[in-house]
Amino acid sequence: MCEVELNTRVYVKMMLHAARYPHSTVSGVLLGQYSPSCLTLVDCVPVCHLQLPLSLSLEVALAQIDSWSALQGLVIAGFYQANAGLRDTSINCAALKAASLISEYQEEAVLILMDNERLSSNPGVPPLTVLHQNSSKQWVPKEKTLVMWGHWEETQRITRQLLQAKAYKKIIDFDNHLDDIRADWTNQELNVEIATLSAAANGTM
Repeated sequence: MCEVELNTRVYVKMMLHAARYPHSTVSGVLLGQYSPSCLTLVDCVPVCHLQLPLSLSLEVALAQIDSWSALQGLVIAGFYQANAGLRDTSINCAALKAASLISEYQEEAVLILMDNERLSSNPGVPPLTVLHQNSSKQWVPKEKTLVMWGHWEETQRITRQLLQAKAYKKIIDFDNHLDDIRADWTNQELNVEIATLSAAANGTM
């Protein structure tokens, strides 16, 4: 069983997606890179906020995301969901189907459920659960010792800064893209902003 590491960009964008639509269930695709012993999640593509993703629209999204991510040297490595209800910790059927489909191609794929009760700009510990498929093909929490965080303190600072600046208004998911095909679902503007803040925090600017 491989370790899973989440970097700053993927966490920040999941948080911004949930913050933009606090009264809706949001979901998206996780992108990563594999090494022999580790899956590193480096980015995500927000997919849905209007309703549960329909099979056809999800297939279209996955096909486009797969083509684009391959050009970035990344693979589709999982799915994430944040529920509309504060205490709702269920995983909807669409998210399970999406994650299971992804796992057919990527054995170590993960499903991330965000914990609404702990979502804040300063959560202390990561407000989410990372799940993987066991030998019975059931989605169960991954051992916490196998979930790693790159620069967690820095990640929290950047998340807090962007939430305070209301940067969540900039995030674009596939629902937005389907309404206006000019909308950039890869969120390059936000990616650059996150990278700039990370470089400043690391003193590499």
